[in-house]
Amino acid sequence: MTPIRSVLEKKDGSRANQYLAGISACIALFTAGIHVGWPAPSLKIILSTEYPFRISEDEGSYIVITSCLGHIVGAMTASALADTIGRKWALLSISLPQLAALMMICTSYHTKYLLYCARIIGGISEGAVLAVLPTYMAEVAEPEIRGFLGTFMSFVFVLGVLFVNIVGSHLDIYTTALIGMIFPVLYWVVFINFPETPYYYFMKGRPEQAVKSLKILRRKNSVWKEAESLSADVDRQMSESGGYLDLFRVSSNRKAFFLVAAARIFQQLTGASAYGLYCQLLIGGSTKLSPVLGSCLLMVTQLTVICVSSLFIDKIGRKPLFTLSSGLSCLVLFIQASFSILKTYSGLDLSFMHWFPVLVMVFFVSFFTMGLGVGLNIFVSEIFSSSIKAKALSLSSIVYSFSMMASIKYYQYTADNYSLAVTFYTFAFCTLIGTFFFKFFLPETKGKTLETIQQELKGRKKKMPFRAQS
Repeated sequence: MTPIRSVLEKKDGSRANQYLAGISACIALFTAGIHVGWPAPSLKIILSTEYPFRISEDEGSYIVITSCLGHIVGAMTASALADTIGRKWALLSISLPQLAALMMICTSYHTKYLLYCARIIGGISEGAVLAVLPTYMAEVAEPEIRGFLGTFMSFVFVLGVLFVNIVGSHLDIYTTALIGMIFPVLYWVVFINFPETPYYYFMKGRPEQAVKSLKILRRKNSVWKEAESLSADVDRQMSESGGYLDLFRVSSNRKAFFLVAAARIFQQLTGASAYGLYCQLLIGGSTKLSPVLGSCLLMVTQLTVICVSSLFIDKIGRKPLFTLSSGLSCLVLFIQASFSILKTYSGLDLSFMHWFPVLVMVFFVSFFTMGLGVGLNIFVSEIFSSSIKAKALSLSSIVYSFSMMASIKYYQYTADNYSLAVTFYTFAFCTLIGTFFFKFFLPETKGKTLETIQQELKGRKKKMPFRAQS
Protein backbone atom coordinates (compact mmCIF):
# COMPACT_ATOMS: atom_id res chain seq x y z
CA MET A 1 0.00 0.00 0.00
CA THR A 2 1.36 3.42 -1.00
CA PRO A 3 1.71 6.18 1.64
CA ILE A 4 -1.12 8.10 -0.05
CA ARG A 5 -3.47 5.11 0.08
CA SER A 6 -2.69 4.50 3.75
CA VAL A 7 -3.72 8.10 4.48
CA LEU A 8 -6.95 7.65 2.50
CA GLU A 9 -7.91 4.57 4.52
CA LYS A 10 -8.16 6.50 7.81
CA LYS A 11 -11.62 6.71 9.42
CA ASP A 12 -11.61 9.80 11.65
CA GLY A 13 -14.73 11.47 10.16
CA SER A 14 -12.81 14.51 8.95
CA ARG A 15 -12.94 16.15 5.52
CA ALA A 16 -9.21 15.63 4.97
CA ASN A 17 -9.67 13.23 2.04
CA GLN A 18 -11.99 15.66 0.26
CA TYR A 19 -9.35 18.36 0.55
CA LEU A 20 -6.58 15.95 -0.54
CA ALA A 21 -8.58 14.77 -3.57
CA GLY A 22 -9.18 18.37 -4.61
CA ILE A 23 -5.57 19.42 -4.08
CA SER A 24 -4.13 16.49 -6.05
CA ALA A 25 -6.57 17.00 -8.94
CA CYS A 26 -5.53 20.65 -9.09
CA ILE A 27 -1.99 19.71 -10.18
CA ALA A 28 -3.51 19.41 -13.68
CA LEU A 29 -4.83 22.94 -13.28
CA PHE A 30 -1.35 24.16 -12.30
CA THR A 31 -0.05 22.85 -15.65
CA ALA A 32 -3.00 24.51 -17.38
CA GLY A 33 -1.91 27.76 -15.71
CA ILE A 34 1.56 27.25 -17.20
CA HIS A 35 -0.01 26.92 -20.64
CA VAL A 36 -2.27 29.97 -20.22
CA GLY A 37 0.51 32.12 -18.75
CA TRP A 38 3.15 31.04 -21.27
CA PRO A 39 2.58 33.95 -23.73
CA ALA A 40 3.24 36.65 -21.11
CA PRO A 41 7.01 36.04 -20.80
CA SER A 42 7.39 34.30 -24.17
CA LEU A 43 5.77 36.81 -26.54
CA LYS A 44 8.60 39.30 -26.18
CA ILE A 45 11.07 36.47 -26.96
CA ILE A 46 9.34 35.14 -30.08
CA LEU A 47 8.74 38.70 -31.36
CA SER A 48 12.45 39.54 -30.97
CA THR A 49 15.61 38.53 -32.82
CA GLU A 50 16.31 36.04 -30.03
CA TYR A 51 13.89 33.65 -31.72
CA PRO A 52 15.26 32.09 -34.94
CA PHE A 53 12.12 32.85 -37.02
CA ARG A 54 10.54 36.20 -37.86
CA ILE A 55 7.13 36.53 -36.19
CA SER A 56 5.01 39.68 -36.57
CA GLU A 57 2.78 41.08 -33.83
CA ASP A 58 -0.28 39.90 -35.75
CA GLU A 59 1.17 36.36 -35.95
CA GLY A 60 1.99 36.58 -32.26
CA SER A 61 -1.64 37.37 -31.45
CA TYR A 62 -2.78 34.32 -33.40
CA ILE A 63 -0.26 32.11 -31.59
CA VAL A 64 -1.85 33.34 -28.38
CA ILE A 65 -5.50 32.81 -29.34
CA THR A 66 -5.20 29.50 -31.21
CA SER A 67 -5.31 27.80 -27.82
CA CYS A 68 -9.00 28.78 -27.69
CA LEU A 69 -9.68 26.48 -30.66
CA GLY A 70 -8.10 23.60 -28.76
CA HIS A 71 -10.10 24.63 -25.71
CA ILE A 72 -13.34 23.87 -27.56
CA VAL A 73 -12.17 20.41 -28.67
CA GLY A 74 -10.83 19.58 -25.22
CA ALA A 75 -13.98 20.64 -23.42
CA MET A 76 -16.30 18.63 -25.65
CA THR A 77 -14.08 15.54 -25.67
CA ALA A 78 -13.39 15.52 -21.94
CA SER A 79 -17.04 16.15 -21.05
CA ALA A 80 -18.03 13.10 -23.10
CA LEU A 81 -15.24 11.03 -21.52
CA ALA A 82 -16.34 12.12 -18.05
CA ASP A 83 -19.68 10.40 -18.59
CA THR A 84 -18.21 7.27 -20.18
CA ILE A 85 -14.93 6.40 -18.44
CA GLY A 86 -15.54 8.56 -15.36
CA ARG A 87 -14.43 11.91 -13.98
CA LYS A 88 -11.20 10.51 -12.52
CA TRP A 89 -9.92 8.83 -15.70
CA ALA A 90 -11.01 11.74 -17.87
CA LEU A 91 -8.90 13.98 -15.64
CA LEU A 92 -5.93 11.61 -15.71
CA SER A 93 -5.99 11.51 -19.52
CA ILE A 94 -5.40 15.28 -19.58
CA SER A 95 -1.74 14.76 -18.72
CA LEU A 96 -1.12 13.38 -22.24
CA PRO A 97 -1.90 16.57 -24.24
CA GLN A 98 -0.20 18.62 -21.53
CA LEU A 99 3.03 16.68 -22.04
CA ALA A 100 2.66 16.80 -25.82
CA ALA A 101 2.21 20.59 -25.87
CA LEU A 102 5.29 21.19 -23.74
CA MET A 103 7.35 18.82 -25.91
CA MET A 104 6.32 20.79 -29.01
CA ILE A 105 7.40 24.06 -27.41
CA CYS A 106 10.75 22.42 -26.64
CA THR A 107 11.24 21.62 -30.33
CA SER A 108 9.73 24.82 -31.78
CA TYR A 109 13.19 26.21 -32.60
CA HIS A 110 13.10 23.88 -35.61
CA THR A 111 9.89 25.38 -37.01
CA LYS A 112 7.63 28.13 -35.70
CA TYR A 113 4.51 26.17 -36.69
CA LEU A 114 5.10 23.88 -33.74
CA LEU A 115 4.16 26.85 -31.57
CA TYR A 116 0.71 26.91 -33.16
CA CYS A 117 0.40 23.13 -32.65
CA ALA A 118 1.55 23.43 -29.04
CA ARG A 119 -0.96 26.17 -28.32
CA ILE A 120 -3.83 24.17 -29.85
CA ILE A 121 -2.92 20.94 -28.01
CA GLY A 122 -2.29 22.88 -24.79
CA GLY A 123 -5.70 24.47 -25.32
CA ILE A 124 -7.22 20.98 -25.56
CA SER A 125 -5.81 20.13 -22.13
CA GLU A 126 -6.92 23.48 -20.71
CA GLY A 127 -10.48 23.05 -22.00
CA ALA A 128 -10.57 19.50 -20.66
CA VAL A 129 -9.44 20.56 -17.20
CA LEU A 130 -11.94 23.41 -16.96
CA ALA A 131 -14.77 21.16 -18.17
CA VAL A 132 -14.19 18.18 -15.87
CA LEU A 133 -12.35 19.40 -12.77
CA PRO A 134 -15.19 21.63 -11.43
CA THR A 135 -17.53 18.64 -11.79
CA TYR A 136 -15.12 16.37 -9.88
CA MET A 137 -14.73 18.99 -7.14
CA ALA A 138 -18.47 19.53 -6.77
CA GLU A 139 -19.19 15.78 -6.63
CA VAL A 140 -16.55 14.79 -4.07
CA ALA A 141 -17.03 17.72 -1.69
CA GLU A 142 -19.74 18.51 0.81
CA PRO A 143 -21.67 21.77 0.18
CA GLU A 144 -19.96 23.53 3.09
CA ILE A 145 -16.49 23.29 1.49
CA ARG A 146 -17.30 23.54 -2.23
CA GLY A 147 -16.57 27.26 -2.17
CA PHE A 148 -13.19 26.79 -0.54
CA LEU A 149 -12.15 24.10 -3.02
CA GLY A 150 -13.35 26.31 -5.86
CA THR A 151 -11.16 29.18 -4.70
CA PHE A 152 -8.28 26.75 -4.33
CA MET A 153 -8.72 25.88 -8.01
CA SER A 154 -8.26 29.54 -8.87
CA PHE A 155 -5.25 29.78 -6.53
CA VAL A 156 -3.45 26.85 -8.18
CA PHE A 157 -4.25 28.11 -11.66
CA VAL A 158 -2.80 31.55 -10.93
CA LEU A 159 0.17 29.88 -9.21
CA GLY A 160 0.88 28.11 -12.50
CA VAL A 161 0.68 31.43 -14.36
CA LEU A 162 3.03 33.05 -11.84
CA PHE A 163 5.43 30.11 -12.09
CA VAL A 164 5.79 30.39 -15.87
CA ASN A 165 6.07 34.18 -15.65
CA ILE A 166 9.04 33.91 -13.30
CA VAL A 167 10.74 30.93 -14.94
CA GLY A 168 9.96 32.04 -18.50
CA SER A 169 11.33 35.52 -17.86
CA HIS A 170 14.73 34.21 -16.79
CA LEU A 171 15.15 31.09 -18.93
CA ASP A 172 14.72 30.37 -22.63
CA ILE A 173 11.58 28.81 -24.11
CA TYR A 174 13.17 25.35 -24.37
CA THR A 175 14.27 25.12 -20.72
CA THR A 176 11.01 26.56 -19.42
CA ALA A 177 8.99 23.93 -21.28
CA LEU A 178 11.34 21.18 -20.10
CA ILE A 179 10.78 22.16 -16.46
CA GLY A 180 7.02 22.34 -17.04
CA MET A 181 6.96 18.71 -18.15
CA ILE A 182 7.62 17.63 -14.56
CA PHE A 183 4.09 18.50 -13.44
CA PRO A 184 1.96 16.26 -15.73
CA VAL A 185 4.06 13.30 -14.60
CA LEU A 186 3.73 14.28 -10.92
CA TYR A 187 -0.02 14.69 -11.41
CA TRP A 188 -0.44 11.15 -12.72
CA VAL A 189 1.62 9.62 -9.90
CA VAL A 190 -0.38 11.40 -7.19
CA PHE A 191 -3.96 11.63 -8.47
CA ILE A 192 -4.29 7.99 -9.56
CA ASN A 193 -4.61 7.05 -5.86
CA PHE A 194 -7.86 8.98 -5.32
CA PRO A 195 -11.39 7.65 -5.83
CA GLU A 196 -13.97 8.26 -8.52
CA THR A 197 -16.92 10.41 -7.46
CA PRO A 198 -19.94 8.67 -5.86
CA TYR A 199 -22.21 10.61 -8.26
CA TYR A 200 -20.61 8.90 -11.25
CA TYR A 201 -20.96 5.45 -9.72
CA PHE A 202 -24.65 6.07 -8.97
CA MET A 203 -25.12 7.31 -12.55
CA LYS A 204 -23.70 4.02 -13.81
CA GLY A 205 -25.75 1.85 -11.45
CA ARG A 206 -22.81 0.77 -9.28
CA PRO A 207 -24.03 1.54 -5.73
CA GLU A 208 -21.45 -0.64 -3.96
CA GLN A 209 -18.58 1.33 -5.46
CA ALA A 210 -20.42 4.59 -4.77
CA VAL A 211 -20.67 3.68 -1.08
CA LYS A 212 -17.00 2.68 -1.01
CA SER A 213 -16.07 6.04 -2.57
CA LEU A 214 -18.21 7.89 0.00
CA LYS A 215 -16.55 6.02 2.87
CA ILE A 216 -13.12 7.14 1.64
CA LEU A 217 -14.15 10.73 0.98
CA ARG A 218 -16.04 11.12 4.28
CA ARG A 219 -13.47 9.07 6.26
CA LYS A 220 -16.17 7.06 7.98
CA ASN A 221 -18.19 3.87 7.49
CA SER A 222 -21.64 5.24 8.39
CA VAL A 223 -22.53 6.87 5.07
CA TRP A 224 -25.78 5.05 4.31
CA LYS A 225 -28.12 8.02 4.83
CA GLU A 226 -26.07 10.21 2.54
CA ALA A 227 -25.73 7.38 0.02
CA GLU A 228 -29.50 6.86 -0.07
CA SER A 229 -30.13 10.55 -0.56
CA LEU A 230 -27.48 10.88 -3.28
CA SER A 231 -28.81 7.80 -5.04
CA ALA A 232 -32.35 9.21 -5.05
CA ASP A 233 -31.11 12.59 -6.29
CA VAL A 234 -29.05 11.08 -9.10
CA ASP A 235 -31.87 8.71 -10.10
CA ARG A 236 -34.27 11.65 -10.27
CA GLN A 237 -31.84 13.72 -12.35
CA MET A 238 -30.87 10.82 -14.63
CA SER A 239 -34.56 10.04 -15.24
CA GLU A 240 -34.62 13.22 -17.29
CA SER A 241 -33.59 12.96 -20.91
CA GLY A 242 -29.95 13.98 -21.40
CA GLY A 243 -29.45 14.77 -25.10
CA TYR A 244 -28.04 18.01 -26.45
CA LEU A 245 -31.51 19.18 -27.50
CA ASP A 246 -32.76 18.61 -23.94
CA LEU A 247 -30.39 21.34 -22.84
CA PHE A 248 -32.81 23.70 -24.56
CA ARG A 249 -36.09 21.76 -24.35
CA VAL A 250 -36.14 21.41 -20.55
CA SER A 251 -36.77 24.79 -18.96
CA SER A 252 -34.44 24.29 -15.95
CA ASN A 253 -31.59 23.12 -18.23
CA ARG A 254 -32.20 26.01 -20.62
CA LYS A 255 -32.20 28.51 -17.77
CA ALA A 256 -28.99 27.08 -16.31
CA PHE A 257 -27.22 27.12 -19.68
CA PHE A 258 -28.12 30.70 -20.52
CA LEU A 259 -27.10 31.84 -17.03
CA VAL A 260 -23.70 30.17 -17.42
CA ALA A 261 -23.22 31.38 -21.01
CA ALA A 262 -24.03 34.98 -20.09
CA ALA A 263 -21.84 34.83 -16.98
CA ARG A 264 -18.89 33.49 -19.01
CA ILE A 265 -19.31 36.16 -21.69
CA PHE A 266 -19.45 38.98 -19.14
CA GLN A 267 -16.44 37.48 -17.34
CA GLN A 268 -14.36 37.62 -20.53
CA LEU A 269 -15.66 41.05 -21.59
CA THR A 270 -13.95 42.56 -18.57
CA GLY A 271 -10.75 42.03 -20.57
CA ALA A 272 -9.19 39.94 -17.80
CA SER A 273 -7.76 37.30 -20.16
CA ALA A 274 -6.19 39.97 -22.38
CA TYR A 275 -4.75 41.60 -19.26
CA GLY A 276 -3.10 38.34 -18.26
CA LEU A 277 -1.69 37.48 -21.68
CA TYR A 278 -0.41 40.94 -22.55
CA CYS A 279 0.51 42.13 -19.06
CA GLN A 280 4.28 42.24 -19.61
CA LEU A 281 3.92 44.15 -22.90
CA LEU A 282 1.35 46.48 -21.33
CA ILE A 283 3.51 47.19 -18.29
CA GLY A 284 6.64 47.66 -20.40
CA GLY A 285 4.86 50.09 -22.74
CA SER A 286 3.01 52.25 -20.23
CA THR A 287 5.17 52.30 -17.07
CA LYS A 288 8.76 52.50 -15.96
CA LEU A 289 8.44 49.28 -14.00
CA SER A 290 10.23 46.12 -15.10
CA PRO A 291 7.71 43.96 -17.04
CA VAL A 292 8.78 40.86 -15.13
CA LEU A 293 8.47 42.56 -11.75
CA GLY A 294 5.17 44.16 -12.72
CA SER A 295 3.59 40.93 -13.96
CA CYS A 296 4.77 39.07 -10.86
CA LEU A 297 3.25 41.83 -8.71
CA LEU A 298 -0.10 41.29 -10.42
CA MET A 299 0.11 37.51 -9.96
CA VAL A 300 1.01 37.82 -6.26
CA THR A 301 -1.91 40.23 -5.87
CA GLN A 302 -4.19 37.62 -7.41
CA LEU A 303 -2.91 34.88 -5.13
CA THR A 304 -3.37 37.08 -2.06
CA VAL A 305 -6.93 38.00 -3.03
CA ILE A 306 -7.79 34.35 -3.72
CA CYS A 307 -6.55 33.36 -0.25
CA VAL A 308 -8.68 36.09 1.34
CA SER A 309 -11.72 35.20 -0.80
CA SER A 310 -11.52 31.55 0.27
CA LEU A 311 -12.31 32.64 3.82
CA PHE A 312 -15.68 34.21 3.00
CA ILE A 313 -16.98 32.87 -0.34
CA ASP A 314 -18.99 30.19 1.48
CA LYS A 315 -20.31 32.81 3.92
CA ILE A 316 -21.13 35.79 1.70
CA GLY A 317 -22.27 33.78 -1.32
CA ARG A 318 -21.66 33.79 -5.06
CA LYS A 319 -24.18 36.41 -6.20
CA PRO A 320 -23.10 39.33 -3.97
CA LEU A 321 -19.42 38.67 -4.75
CA PHE A 322 -20.03 38.55 -8.51
CA THR A 323 -22.02 41.78 -8.42
CA LEU A 324 -19.46 43.63 -6.30
CA SER A 325 -16.55 42.25 -8.33
CA SER A 326 -18.10 43.28 -11.64
CA GLY A 327 -19.11 46.75 -10.40
CA LEU A 328 -15.68 47.61 -9.00
CA SER A 329 -13.92 46.20 -12.08
CA CYS A 330 -16.12 48.43 -14.24
CA LEU A 331 -15.12 51.50 -12.21
CA VAL A 332 -11.41 50.72 -12.53
CA LEU A 333 -11.71 50.16 -16.29
CA PHE A 334 -13.36 53.57 -16.71
CA ILE A 335 -10.54 55.17 -14.70
CA GLN A 336 -7.88 53.39 -16.79
CA ALA A 337 -9.54 54.44 -20.06
CA SER A 338 -9.84 58.05 -18.90
CA PHE A 339 -6.20 58.17 -17.83
CA SER A 340 -5.20 56.80 -21.24
CA ILE A 341 -7.11 59.61 -22.97
CA LEU A 342 -5.49 62.26 -20.76
CA LYS A 343 -2.04 60.85 -21.38
CA THR A 344 -2.49 60.53 -25.15
CA TYR A 345 -4.58 63.56 -26.15
CA SER A 346 -4.56 66.22 -23.41
CA GLY A 347 -0.97 67.39 -23.84
CA LEU A 348 -0.51 67.30 -20.07
CA ASP A 349 2.80 66.11 -18.68
CA LEU A 350 1.81 63.04 -16.68
CA SER A 351 5.27 61.53 -16.48
CA PHE A 352 5.28 62.04 -12.72
CA MET A 353 2.35 59.56 -12.58
CA HIS A 354 4.24 56.72 -14.26
CA TRP A 355 3.22 54.50 -11.33
CA PHE A 356 -0.51 55.10 -11.85
CA PRO A 357 -1.17 52.45 -14.57
CA VAL A 358 0.38 49.74 -12.40
CA LEU A 359 -1.74 50.82 -9.43
CA VAL A 360 -4.86 50.68 -11.58
CA MET A 361 -3.89 47.20 -12.82
CA VAL A 362 -3.42 46.01 -9.23
CA PHE A 363 -6.90 47.27 -8.31
CA PHE A 364 -8.46 45.69 -11.42
CA VAL A 365 -6.83 42.32 -10.75
CA SER A 366 -7.93 42.48 -7.11
CA PHE A 367 -11.54 43.36 -7.84
CA PHE A 368 -11.91 40.88 -10.71
CA THR A 369 -10.28 38.02 -8.80
CA MET A 370 -12.28 38.37 -5.59
CA GLY A 371 -15.52 37.40 -7.33
CA LEU A 372 -15.53 36.64 -11.05
CA GLY A 373 -12.05 35.16 -10.93
CA VAL A 374 -12.57 32.70 -8.08
CA GLY A 375 -16.29 32.04 -8.02
CA LEU A 376 -17.49 31.42 -11.55
CA ASN A 377 -15.98 27.94 -11.87
CA ILE A 378 -17.73 27.03 -8.62
CA PHE A 379 -21.06 28.31 -9.92
CA VAL A 380 -20.65 26.42 -13.21
CA SER A 381 -19.92 23.17 -11.37
CA GLU A 382 -23.08 23.52 -9.25
CA ILE A 383 -25.79 24.67 -11.64
CA PHE A 384 -26.31 21.75 -14.07
CA SER A 385 -28.26 18.51 -13.60
CA SER A 386 -26.30 15.24 -13.65
CA SER A 387 -28.23 14.07 -16.72
CA ILE A 388 -27.04 16.99 -18.83
CA LYS A 389 -23.89 18.22 -17.06
CA ALA A 390 -21.28 16.83 -19.48
CA LYS A 391 -23.00 18.22 -22.57
CA ALA A 392 -23.82 21.52 -20.88
CA LEU A 393 -20.22 22.03 -19.79
CA SER A 394 -18.93 21.28 -23.28
CA LEU A 395 -21.27 23.82 -24.91
CA SER A 396 -20.62 26.44 -22.24
CA SER A 397 -16.89 25.92 -22.81
CA ILE A 398 -17.43 26.79 -26.47
CA VAL A 399 -19.06 30.05 -25.39
CA TYR A 400 -16.19 30.66 -22.97
CA SER A 401 -13.57 29.97 -25.65
CA PHE A 402 -15.08 32.18 -28.33
CA SER A 403 -15.67 35.05 -25.90
CA MET A 404 -12.07 34.73 -24.66
CA MET A 405 -10.75 34.66 -28.21
CA ALA A 406 -12.85 37.69 -29.16
CA SER A 407 -11.77 39.75 -26.14
CA ILE A 408 -8.05 38.95 -26.66
CA LYS A 409 -8.14 39.73 -30.37
CA TYR A 410 -10.19 42.88 -29.75
CA TYR A 411 -7.60 44.04 -27.23
CA GLN A 412 -4.74 43.49 -29.68
CA TYR A 413 -6.56 45.08 -32.64
CA THR A 414 -7.81 48.22 -30.88
CA ALA A 415 -4.56 48.74 -28.97
CA ASP A 416 -2.52 48.51 -32.20
CA ASN A 417 -4.86 50.48 -34.47
CA TYR A 418 -6.63 52.96 -32.19
CA SER A 419 -5.72 53.41 -28.54
CA LEU A 420 -6.01 51.66 -25.20
CA ALA A 421 -8.74 54.14 -24.29
CA VAL A 422 -11.04 52.57 -26.88
CA THR A 423 -10.18 49.12 -25.53
CA PHE A 424 -10.81 49.90 -21.89
CA TYR A 425 -13.96 52.00 -22.44
CA THR A 426 -15.46 49.08 -24.38
CA PHE A 427 -14.58 46.60 -21.64
CA ALA A 428 -15.91 49.01 -19.00
CA PHE A 429 -19.27 49.40 -20.75
CA CYS A 430 -19.67 45.63 -21.16
CA THR A 431 -18.75 45.09 -17.51
CA LEU A 432 -21.38 47.64 -16.45
CA ILE A 433 -24.06 45.60 -18.23
CA GLY A 434 -22.63 42.48 -16.59
CA THR A 435 -23.02 44.04 -13.15
CA PHE A 436 -26.78 44.40 -13.67
CA PHE A 437 -26.95 40.83 -14.93
CA PHE A 438 -25.24 39.42 -11.82
CA LYS A 439 -27.39 41.58 -9.55
CA PHE A 440 -30.82 40.84 -11.00
CA PHE A 441 -30.64 37.50 -12.82
CA LEU A 442 -28.11 35.18 -11.18
CA PRO A 443 -29.41 32.75 -8.51
CA GLU A 444 -27.55 32.03 -5.29
CA THR A 445 -26.04 28.52 -4.90
CA LYS A 446 -24.10 28.96 -1.64
CA GLY A 447 -24.39 26.07 0.83
CA LYS A 448 -27.01 24.17 -1.20
CA THR A 449 -26.87 20.56 -2.28
CA LEU A 450 -26.71 19.96 -6.03
CA GLU A 451 -30.26 18.55 -5.98
CA THR A 452 -31.64 21.56 -4.09
CA ILE A 453 -30.19 23.85 -6.78
CA GLN A 454 -31.95 21.80 -9.48
CA GLN A 455 -35.28 21.97 -7.66
CA GLU A 456 -34.98 25.75 -7.30
CA LEU A 457 -34.26 26.09 -11.02
CA LYS A 458 -37.55 24.25 -11.55
CA GLY A 459 -39.28 26.71 -9.23
CA ARG A 460 -39.56 24.31 -6.29
CA LYS A 461 -38.02 24.16 -2.83
CA LYS A 462 -36.45 20.92 -1.60
CA LYS A 463 -35.76 20.30 2.06
CA MET A 464 -32.95 17.83 2.61
CA PRO A 465 -33.61 15.16 5.26
CA PHE A 466 -30.14 15.37 6.67
CA ARG A 467 -27.07 17.55 6.58
CA ALA A 468 -24.25 16.18 4.46
CA GLN A 469 -21.78 16.22 7.31
CA SER A 470 -23.94 14.29 9.78
